Amino acid sequence: MEPVAGCNAGGTHYLCGPAVPGGPRPVLYTDSEGQASLIAESLAEALTLAVALPSWHDALAGFRPPALSSDYLDDHPDHPAVRDRLLATLRLPPATEPEVLDRLLATAARTVPDGFLPHVPDEENSAFQPMLEPLAD
Repeated sequence: MEPVAGCNAGGTHYLCGPAVPGGPRPVLYTDSEGQASLIAESLAEALTLAVALPSWHDALAGFRPPALSSDYLDDHPDHPAVRDRLLATLRLPPATEPEVLDRLLATAARTVPDGFLPHVPDEENSAFQPMLEPLAD
């Protein structure tokens, strides 16, 4: 795992797996509370996630549209235009919230089965917990 970014909430973004020239590496996010999740299949996809779905943390906690982004959009009504400008500036493909949300949830669901929950060697109870909350039936 290679740390590539932090966030103001105390979390860290990591590239996972071997670095293969030109090959994508999954992105794992760990928070300051001992939780972790795969969030994207590549760094480009993680950037798209951050730009298109700024409330992605809430999606992993079980929130879904319309509640998912309502507070953010109330505070940032220009988000769709800003999102499109940022994606174009970063030379990332256009993306909608539903598309990005679907990719996030599919990727996050792989965290545990694919063995991406980190732990600190030689420390008891040091394994991270998955961030993705299952939806209530």
